[in-house]
Amino acid sequence: MKADFTPGRVSAEDIFSRFKALKLSEGLSEFKWFKTRGYDFKMVLALLVSMVVSSDKTVNSYLNSPTGEGSTMGKDVFYRLKNSSIICWRMLMWHLVHRFLTVTSKDSDVDDTSSRYLIFDDTTLSKTGKRIEKIGKVWDHVTNSYVLGFKLLVMMYWDGKSSIPLDFSLHREKGKKQERPFGMTKKQIRKQYSCKRIKDSYTAKRVEELDTNKIQMVLRMFFTAIYRGLRVDYVLVDSWFTCDALIQAIRSVKDKEVHLIGMYKFAKTKFEYQGKSLTHAQINNMLGKPRRCRSLGYQYKQARVLYQGVEICLFFSRRGKNDKWKVLLTTDTKLTFKGLIGHYQVRWVVEVFNRESKQLLNLGRCQSSNFDAQVAETTISMIAYLLLTLRFRYDNYESKGALYRSMNADVLRETLDRRLWGLFIELVCSVCEVLEMDADDLLEKMLANPKAESMIIALCCSVMVKDD
Repeated sequence: MKADFTPGRVSAEDIFSRFKALKLSEGLSEFKWFKTRGYDFKMVLALLVSMVVSSDKTVNSYLNSPTGEGSTMGKDVFYRLKNSSIICWRMLMWHLVHRFLTVTSKDSDVDDTSSRYLIFDDTTLSKTGKRIEKIGKVWDHVTNSYVLGFKLLVMMYWDGKSSIPLDFSLHREKGKKQERPFGMTKKQIRKQYSCKRIKDSYTAKRVEELDTNKIQMVLRMFFTAIYRGLRVDYVLVDSWFTCDALIQAIRSVKDKEVHLIGMYKFAKTKFEYQGKSLTHAQINNMLGKPRRCRSLGYQYKQARVLYQGVEICLFFSRRGKNDKWKVLLTTDTKLTFKGLIGHYQVRWVVEVFNRESKQLLNLGRCQSSNFDAQVAETTISMIAYLLLTLRFRYDNYESKGALYRSMNADVLRETLDRRLWGLFIELVCSVCEVLEMDADDLLEKMLANPKAESMIIALCCSVMVKDD
């Protein structure tokens, strides 16, 4: 998205036209109460979405811009929407997702045989105001330090062509020091903004999620996606979320065959292998000489084991002899190593979403003291991502779309997942092989370095030009 993103191309009218294309009028009819001063909910929401994709990232900067100066809306109109305690932003997001999937499913270019994925990941949303409601310090594994902010847990959906944000939750970390809960002094906590909320209201539930275990939230989101009828073939997670509870939850789904693929790191966990209870390190030592996947440049071993009564496959992989063994776990015992990596690489789309949304769509930059506004701004950034994905998809991939049917098939670009995967493998594998280091560690360091990131973007753009 970043290589093709031009803020000047997106206006409030453009966002509003996407609402019309998705036929959102019926779904947003319940927000008629908002039109107390002559402003339609969809129009105000469209303006808020257009702000995050333009240079005017905040309400104040928008109203002081040439575009905003001609508007009759005051700042209270926007703040009233963002601070509202009776708007269920989660239901609004799900409604947009369902409309997106309904529209795109009518396209003749959609491949029904390709796998569908649910992807879970968390990222840090740093803040600057210590008086923000419920704020605290959280551990950022990229910078290896504590930062002021929230943890954002995201559930993404990959339908074979587009990455779609489905749901999210915000979290904080209490820590072990009782005298400094959430990394804050008691005086700092008392000075934080406070708001009384109706019990069992939408916003009250969001506040409760702040201290809910992220594994429990992953399970809630997963079952919600299944309940809403989404087709899911694989659930992809990193080592922070691969656990017994998630395995049991995925295997408990009836009438659907859903499998888990995730990294695994817990050294003391015991698996049943050849009649013995062993750790994954002990199993690795028993497997002997590794095989080699020449196309990917990996050495690997494979073992079929039992874990809590569930038959799973453990794959041990490394790039060079000096590289550490990484463990991938899957409940799909029929997968080969190459097939496993082919599925697991899709997890990269959530990293792309986190990075692009933070840089381009104002994700995490809301400094409002009201926690309701934090939830609203995060949802608005995801809505912007969803609408831009819809536009980008039909502008670049589909030959016959439900929205744009004037595209010429001769100028269509190759599907995004193949292009990114090819560039990803070629660049990262070569560097990792030379440096003899892990690909995940290298990627995190590159994304944390602005100079390295700009070089990757420049290389990506040049490849796109050559392909075109």
